Formats: sequence, C-alpha cells, structure tokens
Amino acid sequence: MNLGVQYYRPPFPLAHRWEEDLSRIRDAGMNTVQLWVLWSWVEATPGQFRFEDYDRLVEGAEKRGLGVVLSTIAEVQPLWIHREVPGSEMVDHMGRKVVSSQRLECHFGLTPGGCTDHPGVWERMRGFLVAVAERYREARAIRGWDAWNELRWNVQADGYVCYCPHTLAAFREWLRGRHGSLEGLNEAWLRRYASWEDVMPGKLPVRPFTEMMAFQHFLTWRANQHGRARYEVLKAAGCKQPVTVHPASPSPLEPGGIASTNDFLREHNQAVNRGNDWFYADDLDGIGCSSFPKWGREDDTDFAVRMSFMASAARGKPCWLSELQGAASATENTIHEPVRAAEQQRWLWQGIAAGATTVLFWCWRDEVFGREAGGFGISGSDGYAPERLEGMKRTGDVLDRHADLLSGFRPDPPQAAVLFSPQSYYLAWCQEGHAGLAMQSVRTYCRSLSRLGIPWRVVEEEHLDALDGIKVLFLPRVNAMSPEVEERLEAFVEQGGVLFAESETGAFDHRGIWRYPEERMLARLTGVREFGRRPLAARGMEVRMDGRVMWLPFAQWLTPMAVPAGAESFTPQSDPAGEGSLFLRTQAGHGTVWMCGTHPGNAPAEKLLPDFDALIARVAESAEVHPPIRVLHPAPESGMALQLTTGRSAGRRVVFLFAPPDCGAVRLRVERGYFTSDTVRELFSGGTVHMDHHGTECEITQQPGNFGINVLTDAP
Repeated sequence: MNLGVQYYRPPFPLAHRWEEDLSRIRDAGMNTVQLWVLWSWVEATPGQFRFEDYDRLVEGAEKRGLGVVLSTIAEVQPLWIHREVPGSEMVDHMGRKVVSSQRLECHFGLTPGGCTDHPGVWERMRGFLVAVAERYREARAIRGWDAWNELRWNVQADGYVCYCPHTLAAFREWLRGRHGSLEGLNEAWLRRYASWEDVMPGKLPVRPFTEMMAFQHFLTWRANQHGRARYEVLKAAGCKQPVTVHPASPSPLEPGGIASTNDFLREHNQAVNRGNDWFYADDLDGIGCSSFPKWGREDDTDFAVRMSFMASAARGKPCWLSELQGAASATENTIHEPVRAAEQQRWLWQGIAAGATTVLFWCWRDEVFGREAGGFGISGSDGYAPERLEGMKRTGDVLDRHADLLSGFRPDPPQAAVLFSPQSYYLAWCQEGHAGLAMQSVRTYCRSLSRLGIPWRVVEEEHLDALDGIKVLFLPRVNAMSPEVEERLEAFVEQGGVLFAESETGAFDHRGIWRYPEERMLARLTGVREFGRRPLAARGMEVRMDGRVMWLPFAQWLTPMAVPAGAESFTPQSDPAGEGSLFLRTQAGHGTVWMCGTHPGNAPAEKLLPDFDALIARVAESAEVHPPIRVLHPAPESGMALQLTTGRSAGRRVVFLFAPPDCGAVRLRVERGYFTSDTVRELFSGGTVHMDHHGTECEITQQPGNFGINVLTDAP
C-alpha cells in the first residue's frame, strides 16, 4: 500500500527545504512521495536532459525508506516546441492557430503546445519519456509511474480543438476504420459525400448531431490511444513498476462544457474528451483519479460514488487515488472550507474500501505559484496541519499492522448496476453544450444505491460483459443507443434481468437521429409505446405499490405510456390529456422492465429522499437484490450519511463502515451467518464487537480518534 504525498512541481519547493521535508513526510506515517517530471523543465534546451534535482530527491527519498512515484508531465511542453516543429500548433474550431502560453498552475512550460497528432511533436515527446524511463527504471525507490496527469491535452486552448490537418486526417482514418469506405460512411450517416476531404468534424453544439457525436467519440478514442502510447513507451524502455494514468474526474463526471467543475478551465471541453476510463484500464496496469472533495463540495456519499466509478472502470486492476485533497483549496482570493483530519481520513479509507492500492495527497507544502498559491498543503498553514498529520500517522500504523488483510481486500461482487453511456453524453452535449443532466442522473441513482447499502457497479456501454452476474440494471437518461447495446440489453431482460428505464430511453440512435416511439428498443421488447412529450402538470406523482404510497418528483417533461395487456400501472395519474400511465412494470421474456415517464434522476436532490430510495429499493428487491447489512440506527430520517462497503480478504469477511464522528452508536442488522462467529474484530480501534440476536445484530460505539471509521472482520 503506497500512502504518500505530491512533493515536487519544479522549481517548488526550493532545494533548501528538501531534506527536512522528506524526513517529516516519513515521520508522518507516509511511505511514498510523488514527483512531477516536467518535459519543459527537463529539456529546456532541445536535446539536453537535466535531471540533477530529481536525482537528489530520489536519493533523499530512498535514504529515508520512502518510495517514489514519478509523474511524467509531457503535456507541459518546452518553449521551443513550435520553433523545432514548425506548423505543429493546434487549430481551433474557427480555424485559428492556438497561441500556447505558460500553464496557469505551472511555473515553466507551454500549454497546450503542439498537437500530438503531428508526428514531429510525438517523436520529441516520446524522446522525453524514454529519457526519464532510462534514467530511473532501475532506481530502487521507484514504486510506480503516473504516465499522464489528469489527461490534460487541451488546457488553455481557448477554443474547441483540434482541427489541424493532422487531426483531421486521423479523424477520417478513424471513420474509415469504422465504416470501411466512403460508401460505408454515406450509408451509415445517410449522406452523399463525394470525397473524404468533404468529411468534417462537428463544430459547435446545436449544429447537426451526427458528425459532432462522431467527433466527440473520436476525441475520446484519441485520448485513450495517446495514453496507451505513453504506457507502451515507458514499458518498452524498461519500466517494470506499474504504469497508470489518472483523470481529473472519473469519466461519468466529465460532461464537458459549462457544467463541469472549474468551469473556466473546461468551458471548451467536449463530453468525455479526456478518454474513457474503461479503455485505459483495458490497456494499462491500472487507473486512478484526482479528488478534491471540499473544493468540489462533495459529501461522503458523493465521494463513495466517485470511488465506485473508479473501481468499476478498473475491474480488479489497481486503483490509484492519484491526487487527494491535502488541505483547504486556494483559488484567487477565495476562502474555501478547511480540511479536517476526520473527513480526510474517511476519504482515504473510502479509497481503500474501493480497492485503492496507492493514495497520494496533493500536496505536502502550501502551493506558492499562481491561482493555487496559499492552499492544499497537508502540512500547510491553515491551522489544522497537526491534527491531519496525527491522523495520517494513525492510519499509517493501521496499514502497517494489517497490510496483508487490507491489500487483499476485494469488494463483494454486485448484483445491481447503473449504465454509463458515453453516446448519451455526446448527444446531450450536442443538445445543450454540456452533458450535465446525464451526469446528474447517473449520480442520483448511484447515490441512492450507496445510501441503501446495495453493492453496485457502473457498466460502460462498450464493456457489457460486466453485466454477467447483474440482476438489476438502471438506465439513467440513456437517450442514445447503438444496435449493439440494444441487442445486449434485450438479451439481459429476456434471460431474466430487471431493467429500470427513464423517459425516452433510446429515443436517438448512435448517430443522433431521432426515432419514433414505436421504433425504439423498449417498444420492441415490451410492447409499451410512449405517446410523446407533455408539459409538467404538477410537481410530481404518487406511486402506489405494495400498500405504500411514494411521491416521485417530475423533471423536465412527461412521456405517458400506453399500458399493454399484462402490464401493471402504479400511478393513477396520467398526462393532462388523460393518456396512459406515467409509471409501469411489464414482463419481457423471463425478465422485467420498469418504465418511468419522466426523469426523476434530474429532480432536485432535496426532493428525492426518502421516497426515491424506497422506490430504488423496491426495484432491487423485485430482482431479489438486498443489502447484506442494514443500518438500524441512526435512522435514515436523521439525515446522517453512513456508508458501508462489504467484501472479503483471505477468506475473511471485511466490512468498512463510515459514519459522522459525532453520531454515537451505530446499530447494524447483518444477514444470518454473514460473519463466521459472534465476535467481530474492529481493526481501527483494536477492539472486538459482539454479535447478538443469533448473530444478526451488533452495535458499534464510535471511539474518539477513530474519525468515524470502523473496519470489521471475522475474528481470527
């Protein structure tokens, strides 16, 4: 388990601080430091590589028993790039050459620099990667390589990119590979192109969807190919340690446009244009992500969902928390919320519960340069550094004592899943300039499953083998579907699966072309036909089921549905014209389809609890999916957010419980026989917990200094 901190982004911290800082990092219970190896810094003069500062830092880390993760920052390019590679500038959507500049949070280096589709740019970037690998591949302190930081390729482009001749040629070649020929493209797109030179990518939102969706898909693929190329260079150069990359956020949280975090940084991003995490995990040794929960105003449930996104993409490969918030964020002259030890430790342990093998905090000292100056340092000057470092040391001790058990932990295989559809994100971006509604809907369903304690995963639409073992699948705002996805989902239901679909599921095909209600997959599968969009007639609807009345809020519009013979309607309401049902269930083959004529995943969060959770639980129960452990106290209506992750390690049950430190006692109901004995060990405190009521209930009192974290396991 690598527990460490980002230390060096040259030239900061300055060299006179290195010796003392490295010793303090080790004393704080951490065992790893991360160093940014900037192309712009190392090769400031073409062909001359200078590593003397990194040599000294790697040597100092090794002397103190610290491991080192090297982050190869090839995307911050040397100032000479355009002199040495003429014509390598990116071109924006208006045909303008992009003027690169010093990167906003770096002290030296150009962003976005030359386009990596230009062979001259890639050849020089490759030379830098090889030089770093050859320098440090045999260093004993090296624990791993982060080959691409936050997958940044278009930061500060100040427009949509790239439309240079090299990228246009790559786009057309990608289309040729998918469609075989110009004639094949014409048939697929319903066009009459006479020449490949006439085939252009989309330009802006709201313009024709087909070429814009295709271009976004290409940009996703292109980023994945670039990440794979960096990986292959490092491996070919002899790097034996794990090589990963990490996005700023997991792919389902990358909607592009103005709906993103740090809007001014991402306003010229298309949806998922930094690559698809599932394909990175296919090709590399693992996948990670950055996480700044207080900066992003994420609560514990949000963070648990974020970790599950990462773990879902990794599919058993190593996960890295590559940048975890060290202290209060600093942006310009804004004061942000402090980071206290209790919440920071819960983030760290939630990462471990999700399968993280490496946790690296950003960063050790407060930043000194640019918009981030004065913040983020875990040892910084915000007044809470002593408690954070004491908490880190406590965690380091627990990890050392139980290294084998924790490193071998694997979460229980889930039987519930949520579908992530990049095609639907591309469509949403074309419609509104961002995929914010699609992202919100995915998060809403995942948050509910997390609150309910039901193990779940995200299934990505081109990795549908992950449906094996899944009993219930939720489709949040999956408005675009390819024939391949439709075929697999039909088979899932017909073989006994339970599907929950929102309004207009599959209303568009993968080309962004609208389909009439009777042409859609669900109509074909179930015989249920949507009548079309209707205005909202009220704030919500009553859903009556099993003697309970639940209230489901409306969002955006209503699409009432015809109720075929044998289907069950659970709401007495219809649309203003008196047509059809707004919520129903019907059989299809050996399976079941639930259909909702609105988008509850986009309703305001404060209107969703607790009835939305009750509805999701009822849908899961219909597939015989139940949480193995339920929280009896505190009750859900208390508003206290508790998180549970269950799994195994070395044949033993392991349960991670995260609770607010001030919640007092937590009482759990456990499936009979879940633990092998009536005595359960609690790793964080070192104490034991007795199971009563025939081994089905236990009470855990939060201990001072535990930060609301409990790790339960079968007593040895």
